[in-house]
Amino acid sequence: MLTIAFSSSTALVAVAVAENGDILARSEAHTDRRHAEEITPMLQSVLAGAGVGLAELDRVVVDIGPGRYTGMRVGIATATTLAHVLGIPVSTITSLELLRRAAIDRGIEPPIVPVVDARRNEVFAAIGDRLLVVRPADLIDQLPADSTLVGDGADRYRDDFTVQAKVCSGVVPSIAAAAALPSSWPTLDPVTVEPLYVREPDAAINIRVRPGGRPAP
Repeated sequence: MLTIAFSSSTALVAVAVAENGDILARSEAHTDRRHAEEITPMLQSVLAGAGVGLAELDRVVVDIGPGRYTGMRVGIATATTLAHVLGIPVSTITSLELLRRAAIDRGIEPPIVPVVDARRNEVFAAIGDRLLVVRPADLIDQLPADSTLVGDGADRYRDDFTVQAKVCSGVVPSIAAAAALPSSWPTLDPVTVEPLYVREPDAAINIRVRPGGRPAP
């Protein structure tokens, strides 16, 4: 099975191609706001590096977040459009799971708590099966004993967390783990794939309604 994987829900933008779990080519870049500009050249680069044509792909894998709203949408739009055009399925995985797998690859012992910067002095974190969006101080009170925290949220609030836990800096979502997901991993129709926002987007439509049901000016 030839798989192409995308991850862009954090400051890392990454694309990789794998065949039956073996990575053939990968490309990664760290960027604050250039996710859309980076991802298409990376797609072209890894296909060329792997010696694979679009028509040969069997599956798309995409990181659905949580993380940066724009980054998530860029990755998901790219992945689902590609899958729709090629008529192939999509598998999804979270940024937190990719962080956990990256930590395991580094030899970090559990319990591992992946933490993604959620802005507004909050973080996204996974503790066991629980997905949280909390302030760093509130996360500290919920950490299992001897936890190691990884991810850009752990890096940003390192001084808060190291009072009670270990922080392994510089761990990013593993694009290799995404591309190497087994063929038994669940797949979806591309039109059903949605970002994992966890909390409401910052921007919201505010419509005032007059008595009688007409929108106010």
